[in-house]
Amino acid sequence: MKEDRYEEIMQMLEEHKTVRVADITERLNVTDMTIRRDLKELEDKGLLQRVHGGAKKVEDTAFAERSHSEKKEINIEEKKRIGKLAASFIAENDVIFIGPGTTNEFIIDYLDVSAAKIITNSIDIFSKISTDDRFEVILIGGKLRRRTGTFIGTFSTDMLKKINVHKAFVGTNGIYDNHVTTANEEEGDAQRIVLDRADERYILADTSKLGVKAFYSFFPLSEATAVITGTEAPPEVANVLKNYTGIIY
Repeated sequence: MKEDRYEEIMQMLEEHKTVRVADITERLNVTDMTIRRDLKELEDKGLLQRVHGGAKKVEDTAFAERSHSEKKEINIEEKKRIGKLAASFIAENDVIFIGPGTTNEFIIDYLDVSAAKIITNSIDIFSKISTDDRFEVILIGGKLRRRTGTFIGTFSTDMLKKINVHKAFVGTNGIYDNHVTTANEEEGDAQRIVLDRADERYILADTSKLGVKAFYSFFPLSEATAVITGTEAPPEVANVLKNYTGIIY
């Protein structure tokens, strides 16, 4: 499938920074024409840059923000592992908040409880779980930020200030030192409010987010219950984060 090829290509770029069309075709056993078309589509999404005979990785700038559709193509297997880990912390009849993000969406796939109350301000998470009869689902409304499918603004924050949850699962654009960061201040403010009202506070981040600084710091890492990630972080990054909270992988 095309999505599987995209994931393999992006993984090769993560490993090697540059890849040749010939190497991709050999690994995936497809034609040059198919791979060149894939590279064009991935370049159009801003995920790589085509060069003669192949492609190279696009280095993230500190404050760049990919769209929801772009993020769905990246680090899929690690995000699945994070979602499965996060779901394992959810108990029967928990009241939980699941924040926006393509990693958080995988929590839904691994929920193994017969009843829970799930609150979200993500239209994508709401759409994914709204027909599951096991759960009472509450969508926090407000102004829709289409780039990430997130409800933000005064209506949203006013509602969040009135709820209490057992566990909150929140994504991030980057964690560095004692800072949990995001690309948009209104999304960050909403997540800070719900984290403050949660008994347990989990930050979900694939390893590409660790040691990264995004635009807006919205929560001190030292107040989080743990960071949930998909693979072991590099020692130089993990040692810093462990000064502030636990790391689960």
